[in-house]
Amino acid sequence: MGIITIEACRNAERKSIQVPEGQSLLKSLRDMGFSIKALCGERGICGSCRVRISRGELPAGESDAAVISPEDLAAGWRLACTAHPINDIDVEIPVSDEDDFAGVIAFQQAGYSKDALTVEERQLAKSKTSITSRLVPGEKPTLALLQAAGSIAAETGKTIYVTRYDGRTVHIGNTRAHLYAVGIDIGTTTIGFALVDLQTATVTGRLSVVNRQREYGADVVTRIVKAREGALSLLSGTVRTQLAEGVSRLCSEYGIPPGNLVKIAIAGNTTMLHLLLELNCSMLGSFPFTPVTLDYLSFPYHELFDGAFSCNVDILPGVSAYVGADITAGLLYLMMHRNASPAILLDIGTNGEMALAKDGSILCTSTAAGPALEGVNILCGTGSVPGAISSVCYDESGFSVSTIGGQAPVGICGSGVIDCVYQCLRNGIIDETGRFQKEWAASGALIAKTGRGEDICFCQKDIREVQLAKSAIRSGLELLIRHANLTYGDIATLYIAGGFGYNIDFASGVGIGLVPEELKDKIKLAGNSSLGGVVSYLLNPEQTETMREIVRLSSEFSLSEDESFQDLFIEYMSFPSI
Repeated sequence: MGIITIEACRNAERKSIQVPEGQSLLKSLRDMGFSIKALCGERGICGSCRVRISRGELPAGESDAAVISPEDLAAGWRLACTAHPINDIDVEIPVSDEDDFAGVIAFQQAGYSKDALTVEERQLAKSKTSITSRLVPGEKPTLALLQAAGSIAAETGKTIYVTRYDGRTVHIGNTRAHLYAVGIDIGTTTIGFALVDLQTATVTGRLSVVNRQREYGADVVTRIVKAREGALSLLSGTVRTQLAEGVSRLCSEYGIPPGNLVKIAIAGNTTMLHLLLELNCSMLGSFPFTPVTLDYLSFPYHELFDGAFSCNVDILPGVSAYVGADITAGLLYLMMHRNASPAILLDIGTNGEMALAKDGSILCTSTAAGPALEGVNILCGTGSVPGAISSVCYDESGFSVSTIGGQAPVGICGSGVIDCVYQCLRNGIIDETGRFQKEWAASGALIAKTGRGEDICFCQKDIREVQLAKSAIRSGLELLIRHANLTYGDIATLYIAGGFGYNIDFASGVGIGLVPEELKDKIKLAGNSSLGGVVSYLLNPEQTETMREIVRLSSEFSLSEDESFQDLFIEYMSFPSI
């Protein structure tokens, strides 16, 4: 086998590498240090790894022809994951828009305690008794605290401020320290950060980034498979690096010294937390879906991350393999287990996780919604980036759209996808089965054009992807209510969480049957309830026991084991009559 040369460029960045002929082009480009998405896990079906061959021969394969138009094939576009060059080639890599991804990190701040920190003023007289036994009795202080105590106590007559948080001393100084914590929600698609000022009980900084694990698969199942195939360390290292970068970025931006960060708390679905901790997650991908742990955990910062911080990192607990710490954090944020009337938390993302609180108990389930509602597996889909079509209308003059940031259209994000379906349905472009009418069948619906004049279309395959996702969520929601021996009329509140739910027009969501008409007026948007719950935990450290209480009160049932699920799933594949 010979050696070939691959030259690649993205914008002004150009690199070259020599590789064995026949090696995957995707691997070669990643070996050069380029970030390349492969949302389908390198199965050649999503088209997210498209690159253009600008010099040299690379024949198109069946996978290329299935997802790339004849015009683009002729222009040299190929799928990097299925391409195996045997000759020298030059490659142009499209610019990624994911650096501008606008994940939802909003949640309502209310009722936070300003008593997370306790500060004692001490004056120490000279004594043979050790300084630490008087300042931090009964504790095992860190080296930094010992050094601080020794330096300050040597200054006779000075007031010493001893600050405690979550039952332990976190700062000793001759002034009151301004201390902070960081809450993190690891989502399958985005990672949200919140910088918490523990003195004022407020969120002073926020950050949202795309989860770089998306390069290896858009959903948890794909990532579980990748981990099983030997990429566990890679996936773990990827997210650990991102979390360390995010924490450092927030602290740097707000001028916070490493020693003034006293806690990091993290929530996420069970797979995301397994990948963070580099735990074997192969058992999460097959029945009976057994996690390594669901427990509340705490680690010193240096056990997980590189950097100058020395605080503890808490991992919040989950309920099951598919009802994770993101849901328990959301339940904590909403305190649903103490509601007087039945309420449901529905977190719409790649997974549709849901929990129903009734009479002090919590019933949970989850359904594989897939990534279509986040713009993935949609022909012209995109994430929530500037220029993403977020709302769509139709009248006699055709389709009109609104985009994120008011920029020229680049694709359709999740809320726009739902609007597309609803507008097509209510205007007779598709029927109740989701089939396009004859005059639209060949090309689908032309929604808009990009700034470069390229068509942004919504096609038959896109309709089917949405039908699968909406039917999974609607069927799961109905069975959750049935298993609780309730009806739609018994539900007082339906909390919708997650980025998709935060942006959707629920007239469209109800119109396509994603949410039943009976619950339309009971919907409350919760934003990123998981991140909100993590912040609540940080500002009320005693809620460790509340988290455990939520887990104890929670039980789960599996939709796959419910005989009614398949029948409902088939029923809700169709759209309501309009």
